[in-house]
Amino acid sequence: MIIKKLKLYNFGIYAYLNMFVFKGAAPVVLIGGMNGRGKTTFLEAVLLGLYGSNSFAFQETKFKYKDYLASYTNKTDASQMAYIEIEFSMEKYDSETYTIHREWSKKSKFQEHVWVKKNGEDNAFLTENWAMFIENILPSALSKFFFFDGEKIAALAENNTSEQIKESIKAMLGVSILDTLDNDLNKIISKISKSKKGNSELDRLETLKNEKEKAIADLQEADSKIADKNAAIIKLKAKLENKKNDYTLKGGDIVSQKHDLIFKRAESISALNLCNESLAELASSEMPLKMVSFLLNDIEVQSEQEFEQKKYEITLEKIKELQSSFSDKEHTDISSFISFVQNKLATEKKDTLYNLSNESLFKLHDLIKNRIDASIDKAKNITKEREKHKNSINEIDNYLSVDIDDEVLNKLFKEIKTLENTISEEEISLKFLEEQRKTLNGIATKAESEFSKAAEEILSSIETDEEEGRSLKYLYMAQKIFAEYQKKLQARKTEILAKEMTNCFTQLANKKSLVSKITMDPVSLDLHYFDSSENEIIKKRLSSGEKQLMVISLLWALALCSKKKLPVIIDTPLSRLDSAHRGSLIKTYFPNASDQTIILSTDTEVDKRYYKMMRPFIGDEYTLEYNDTSKRTVVRRGYFGWGE
Repeated sequence: MIIKKLKLYNFGIYAYLNMFVFKGAAPVVLIGGMNGRGKTTFLEAVLLGLYGSNSFAFQETKFKYKDYLASYTNKTDASQMAYIEIEFSMEKYDSETYTIHREWSKKSKFQEHVWVKKNGEDNAFLTENWAMFIENILPSALSKFFFFDGEKIAALAENNTSEQIKESIKAMLGVSILDTLDNDLNKIISKISKSKKGNSELDRLETLKNEKEKAIADLQEADSKIADKNAAIIKLKAKLENKKNDYTLKGGDIVSQKHDLIFKRAESISALNLCNESLAELASSEMPLKMVSFLLNDIEVQSEQEFEQKKYEITLEKIKELQSSFSDKEHTDISSFISFVQNKLATEKKDTLYNLSNESLFKLHDLIKNRIDASIDKAKNITKEREKHKNSINEIDNYLSVDIDDEVLNKLFKEIKTLENTISEEEISLKFLEEQRKTLNGIATKAESEFSKAAEEILSSIETDEEEGRSLKYLYMAQKIFAEYQKKLQARKTEILAKEMTNCFTQLANKKSLVSKITMDPVSLDLHYFDSSENEIIKKRLSSGEKQLMVISLLWALALCSKKKLPVIIDTPLSRLDSAHRGSLIKTYFPNASDQTIILSTDTEVDKRYYKMMRPFIGDEYTLEYNDTSKRTVVRRGYFGWGE
């Protein structure tokens, strides 16, 4: 199914006529709008248009159907009439179109009118049998896999597999049909058993059957209570998180950390003073000489020349000494050489300025080449450290200067503690229910076993020449066969589903994910996660982003396993995902989820960065703008004007 056109007239916040037309070749339709602008209403409109009172969005409310429709009727014009019209084709490039028009009015007696067109012409058969027709295309029980709210994904992520999802999985597996068949067989068995009242063996079998059914009902009730308890805990935790955020925003963390902050501030001040002292020491040592380094270089050059001159003078004096003790006085060459050296020294001799000793000259070399630069490097490091401490002090001062309302904080603190205690009590209660379920599961297993054993014994002895006896025998045999068939069918299909889910998750999750394999319990339908070494991973070890990807992977896998080519509509899909997982959805899931994937998003979910990533996959884009004057949402082409 590909939605080609959606018309909304006076539906919810969409006053008068609003129309979405989808013509793009790319698979993604991006519809943007701020909160309260009609994104969720769009999703509910599609569900209501297709399914009417069978829409799961309506089924989850406590309204009567007429009240539900009335709540969505916009009162801007005086007509009190509203309608939804959806035009779609079965395949992407199929020229054959279907149009479902659902209209109602609040005037006088409430009444809903539905009519269907095929290729633009009224079709009486489809109008009369629309509910059956749409169930064949997309059963309402499976619609949750294709039309879903991203906010609910976060809640579903905290449960192992919710009862709602389990029921949908059973519908997809075809198991729910067997449950219905089993109930029908039970009604027939009960009717025949009542007519044969007085047969002790059959009475005993009926008693065992009733015990089995009661045990199964008790087990189902326990599962329902556990599901409700889990849902309640999730809501309480969300409420607690909001209270904690509120507490933090109002300065609660500052109050609780005040002593630590003051201590940290004192430490930073002490470290800052130490840095200042160290800089003062460096300033009083050789570091300032960097300012006159050119003079030091001159001194070094001059001192080296003086040193060379001293060496020559010393050498000359030594030669003279040796000459005086030389026995051969007639050698005049040495005297000439000495005279030459004396004349040269006299000519090149410069005034002695510094007269540095060897040790002093060495220290000058070390000062210029090493010590000054080392002092400067040390000063730079100390300066950086000092800035860090100054920033820390300023940050703490800003924290401590926040205007804190102690009365409000005390109230919030008490509410947080109350919620924490309530959650703790609820979790203890949940553990008790889970233990109770184990007992009930044992009772149900035993009751089922006793019934099966008795049924086999008693039915084998029933006279087959009696019609009712034969009927009972074959009815019980049919139940046994169906039960065995259901187990094998569920085991085979859950294995296929788990493999598909593993493949979907692998595509979505980053390479660092712990999970490499997902399995599904064929009886309980609970999910189990394993690493590359086949070790089971406790769900608590998964990040919140990975948990949400698990739910999306399950929905994706269910849609794929259903073998139905249907549009996917996702409301607020990225609200609680981090950037890494958002990227996975945008690049991997959205373009491949279906031939048509309609994304309903705010500008903070699919922002400019993610919009740019999605652009190659976008076929159509709209923005829902709210008109303050007319108090209604107006549909505009383009996504917040970013693609213009």
